[in-house]
Amino acid sequence: SASAPEASVVPSATIPRIQYENGVLALDGALVISVFDGYLSAAGLKVIDPCGLAPRLVADIDARHLDLAMLTNTYSFGSITGYIDAEVRGLEMLGWQPQAFAARIETSPGDFRKRISQRAVQNISSLGGAGAGAAIQRSFLRFFDTFGYDRIGLTCTLVGGVCEMGGLEEASGGYLMVKGGGLPALNVMGYNRRVSWDVLLSRLKEIAAGNSRPVIE
Repeated sequence: SASAPEASVVPSATIPRIQYENGVLALDGALVISVFDGYLSAAGLKVIDPCGLAPRLVADIDARHLDLAMLTNTYSFGSITGYIDAEVRGLEMLGWQPQAFAARIETSPGDFRKRISQRAVQNISSLGGAGAGAAIQRSFLRFFDTFGYDRIGLTCTLVGGVCEMGGLEEASGGYLMVKGGGLPALNVMGYNRRVSWDVLLSRLKEIAAGNSRPVIE
């Protein structure tokens, strides 16, 4: 498996020429930022009325080969090893608040070590319905610190303040967010199809603060 140097945590950027005309600030090319042993790229980035009370931003964003170990260790998410790709299409922000986008996160192609900790399972599960975290606490799986996985995938399409959620594939009345692989393996399902953006954002803030807890029913 590939290991990433610590220096990769510190972002570096390639910034294209900036144009400003008729109240629109635009990049003449893609903004590329190297971070977490991979990169983020923003194309078609425009800020309309940047000095106004409610500037509007539009862009398409791609992320490739982000090191999950470095990313999850930076935040209070739990430990995941491996790499992910992400894309955000049709991002629209008004007053720096997201109004619309179609986002997908999925495991990068390649051969590398894939392990996920109990806490990371709990946090991923909380985004789609907290079932896996509760199941771990009720079963023999609570004796394992980490689990093997094959793929991780999550989608969110934001329309009208509501995020339409999805995962790798449809399964058992829900959607598969983590497909297990190796020993022990654990599948993580999501069941909440429509989640308020404000609720989803609050869950992400709790995860980042390390305050999320499993829901046991």
